[in-house]
Amino acid sequence: METGSERTPKVVVSSLTKKFGDLLVLDEVSFHVGEGEFLAIVGPTGCGKTTFLNTLSKLIPATRGHILINGQEADPKKHNLAFVFQEPSSMPWRTVRQNVAYGMEVKGVPAAEREKRLDHILSLVGLADSADLYPNQISASMEQRLAVARAFATRPDLLLMDEPYGQLDVKLRYYLEDELIRLWQELKSTVIFVTHNIEEAVYVAERILVLTNKPTKIKAEVKVRLPRPRNYLDPAFVDLRKKVTELIRWW
Repeated sequence: METGSERTPKVVVSSLTKKFGDLLVLDEVSFHVGEGEFLAIVGPTGCGKTTFLNTLSKLIPATRGHILINGQEADPKKHNLAFVFQEPSSMPWRTVRQNVAYGMEVKGVPAAEREKRLDHILSLVGLADSADLYPNQISASMEQRLAVARAFATRPDLLLMDEPYGQLDVKLRYYLEDELIRLWQELKSTVIFVTHNIEEAVYVAERILVLTNKPTKIKAEVKVRLPRPRNYLDPAFVDLRKKVTELIRWW
């Protein structure tokens, strides 16, 4: 089974460093992401995972280092970067359909193509029947599905996800993880997924990068060569979860 790290590199990060004054948060972080790979990032609480994503997305500038997409320095004006945040990020004055369309509008996707993508992705995430409702008329899980659909609809060069299901209950999270994998498999996006939940990382990812405490470096890489759909009770799954847990421990 080929993993994303064995494919053509889509994203190459070299010596990524971020300081806030004298505080060194990211320390010479280097890695790559394969074309169409689903990469998970885990690490101890407070290690700087969100700063890591914010720097990758260019929401905040790196102190030094390079982020290349298809061999060119990452540039939001040139590359299609999408971000799914922990908190709901829908616009309350727009319907579900209008919210999902927003990213495509910003990217200048022609109207006919936009409508085609909208119909397809709303159906994929089970929001077609709720398309004309407003965010205050749908559940928290539906609102997060809206955010994921909006990100995938832009066909991003790189999709960054910051614990998108961390605030949902376990049953909903399992359902949405399966939905996310179906979307990723169909649309073939390149995804970096940050989570504090080790079980979730093993369930969704092809490869996991384990971060250290601050100043943050990459401690280990774990390849997840498990067939899909994955079974939480599979001994191989349990062994991988234990392995990643041991790598995260700092005490």
